[in-house]
Amino acid sequence: MLIAHIPAGYITAKAFKQEKRSVIASSMFFSVWPDLGLIYFYFFDNSNTFHRHHFPHLPIVMAITFLITLPLYRAKFFEKARIYYVLFFLNWLIHFVLDTFTERIFWLYPFSNAGFRLIEIPANFSHWMISFVLHWSFAVEAAIVTVAVVLFVKARKQRQKKGICPHSHSSMRMQ
Repeated sequence: MLIAHIPAGYITAKAFKQEKRSVIASSMFFSVWPDLGLIYFYFFDNSNTFHRHHFPHLPIVMAITFLITLPLYRAKFFEKARIYYVLFFLNWLIHFVLDTFTERIFWLYPFSNAGFRLIEIPANFSHWMISFVLHWSFAVEAAIVTVAVVLFVKARKQRQKKGICPHSHSSMRMQ
């Protein structure tokens, strides 16, 4: 996926009926956190190791992290942070699922080095990104972005009706 991870994070937060900006922003960040391995990939690794082999892109790392941190979720002191915990792991998983659509994810690593993807995008153009954007599968990304935009506009209109949207005309009338 090229552009759909952050919108998918927004959709995920909205699926949990979240309106709090910090929760929504966190969900959007969590949706791309596995791609932070690209910083290492480009600046330290000289692009030598396929970035989906770095630890944030390995489902086994997600599973182990989840199991190790699960007692936190159940702890009383962690009650207010539970939504962040759920969104973190759910977005991590959604990231893998979305990537599996067109990119290889190593679901069985370390037991197998086989990467799984549903669709292979042929290199029909001079740059991989052009091939990617012009392939029919990019419509899936566009659909995810569209759903996120519709949800955002709908939420904004609801906030305007309530007079709590800082840039709305209705909130200006309240002043």
